[in-house]
Amino acid sequence: MVPPEHTSIAIGGQDEDRFITGINNFIFRMRAAGVLSHVQHGQEAYASVYDDLKTNGLPGKAQIMKTEQTAGILQEMFGGEGPTWLQTMAVSDTTGLSRFSDASLRQVEGVYGALIVAGSGELHLSGEIPERWQVSLPVCIEHQ
Repeated sequence: MVPPEHTSIAIGGQDEDRFITGINNFIFRMRAAGVLSHVQHGQEAYASVYDDLKTNGLPGKAQIMKTEQTAGILQEMFGGEGPTWLQTMAVSDTTGLSRFSDASLRQVEGVYGALIVAGSGELHLSGEIPERWQVSLPVCIEHQ
């Protein structure tokens, strides 16, 4: 099994040093995968998608899960829901997220799924912990 991507969420600000020192953050592991579906030469084609646009959410090409695992992971995440082709697809290629804007592709669809790995969360705080607190959490995803 491929280890899930690593994600950090900072608590209380945009201070980039907090990610490095491990102070005041919530760290958890997650799995993220995407598939591009399109018709090529009259045949349905499915490609695992990696981030080539410097966006947040999908891993880069070097961190993408194995192509043969993508279908099973997404099918598990969606639990029978989603487009009908999701349950029968065979992913045979990888492509960048930018391919969704390729005008030569026909009948383009896509699926993205992400889930937090149960039991993987760690909360690191410095100082006194308030009895009750609420905070908005800015998100920074670091794929490793």
